[in-house]
Amino acid sequence: MIFTTFQASAMSVRQYENQTKQQRAEVVANAIDKIIADVSKARPDLAKAIHDYFYVTPAGHTAAPGVNAFEGDLAAVEDSAEKGKLDLDKVQIEGILLGVIKRDVISPGKKG
Repeated sequence: MIFTTFQASAMSVRQYENQTKQQRAEVVANAIDKIIADVSKARPDLAKAIHDYFYVTPAGHTAAPGVNAFEGDLAAVEDSAEKGKLDLDKVQIEGILLGVIKRDVISPGKKG
């Protein structure tokens, strides 16, 4: 599996929420950069697709699609936690990012 190197540096959603806005941005950027670096060793094409999904903002948009998808998935996790369905100490930011990548970058490439 490509995505197995996050255990040592994983951050829970609760920890993430206790960070400043700047620290949150750095956490997400560092996690994305680590994913890209790890993936580029075996799949440079996939690494570029991940990079572009999170770092390239289409004309007329205020953020890259990956950033919007991450924020949406994070909000869904927070909503589930408010309903008692999830523990924010057990959900990791990196896991949310990997879920977004699997759903939006990897899976669409396998269709057709």
